Amino acid sequence: MKNKFQYHCLRPGRVCALALLVTLAGCARYRSAPLHPAASAAALVTRRLDEPALHRFLAAMGVHPDGRWGLRALVLVAVYERPDLRISVAAYDAAEASVTTARQIPNPTLSLAPTFNATQAFPSPIKIGPVINFLVSNFGARQAGIAAARDRQQAARELIAAAAWRERAGVRNALLSLWLDERIAGFKARAATYAVLAARLVAQRVMSGMLSQTTLASATEAADKAKFDAAEAEARIGADRARLAAAIGMPVAAIRGVRIAFAAFAHPLPPANLASLTRTALVTRPSVVAAYANYRATGEALRKAIDQQFPGFRIGPGYHYDQGNNKFILTLSLPLPILNQNQGPIAEARARRRLAAAAFDRAQARVLHQIEAAEAALQGSGRVTHRARQLLVIARRREQQAVQGYRAGAIGRLRMVEAERQATLVREQALTADAQRLHAMADLADALHHSIFQESHA
Repeated sequence: MKNKFQYHCLRPGRVCALALLVTLAGCARYRSAPLHPAASAAALVTRRLDEPALHRFLAAMGVHPDGRWGLRALVLVAVYERPDLRISVAAYDAAEASVTTARQIPNPTLSLAPTFNATQAFPSPIKIGPVINFLVSNFGARQAGIAAARDRQQAARELIAAAAWRERAGVRNALLSLWLDERIAGFKARAATYAVLAARLVAQRVMSGMLSQTTLASATEAADKAKFDAAEAEARIGADRARLAAAIGMPVAAIRGVRIAFAAFAHPLPPANLASLTRTALVTRPSVVAAYANYRATGEALRKAIDQQFPGFRIGPGYHYDQGNNKFILTLSLPLPILNQNQGPIAEARARRRLAAAAFDRAQARVLHQIEAAEAALQGSGRVTHRARQLLVIARRREQQAVQGYRAGAIGRLRMVEAERQATLVREQALTADAQRLHAMADLADALHHSIFQESHA
């Protein structure tokens, strides 16, 4: 009685139904994730640097701005707010999912082919039964597919590092431009003040008959040009602030009135061993590593295409209820590589591998060219900066001599003001030369992926 009860409870139909329910329970379900453009636009234009969530993120990274925002803090804001890095992370997630796809085993297929024999009613005209087909794939092809997916995953991981460096470089360049343009604007405003004062002094001398109207016209023209240059420099500061706001993923209003720290540019550290850093960059730059990983992926894809000349076979155990008889069957299907031996996919895979090899060579060549161009620019700007500093020493000496001569009564005020204006112009030229050197150092840092500018504590 007990055995009969167990057989009744565990009948094959019930077992199959239970297995089907368990399988369906483990299936993924679609969940809607709508975007709301109006809401996201409102959130974008209202972003601020004092948001609590942002400060919690900065605190977790060990940064406490305390009212002053330096290079490291602004880079972390860019990481937190900018979508570029999140796009690279999402691409890595997709590559990681492709590994899961490559590793998964094909599902079996269930076949039913019921027939009805109208000419034979006894013992039963019905023929019915399930057949389950399993695909036994080529093991080598499957392993090659998994290896290719893993290599593409590594390439995606390297692209995250490249995106993170681009975020940092964008913030650094915007911050550097703002710092330099603010200083240049200060020099141009001072030069404009001296030019206006000189024009007034010349006008006084023209009224007393000491100078001609031609001299006054020249002085007035120089003053007007100096005021225009000062206004143009002030306008560049506004553009620089907008660029910095875009680099950190904030609206311009978010950094209005915010104290920006430029300590990272006070003491830059040029690389001590450029040859060693160049060799390292040619191997470890994310773009090079990603290109190499893509090349390995194409090699594994070629191996998979070759192994798929014999893709595997299908085996199908089954059961038939055939007109009153119980029959157990086993089907076996094997593809015959007679008409083609997977030549097309193999040729495509070979071509993609050659393309990936060329892309790898191009990636290394680009890195080398970037390093050499940045190094040449740094050396040239260094010579220009050295000469500009020599001229600045001479201009300062002349300025001091003019001030002392005016105080001693040896020269008039106009000559002293003119000497001060010339010294201010030379200071601006020296700053422009130094700006070229700093930009060249920034380009070298990007080419090497090596930090040159000291991080501020903000």
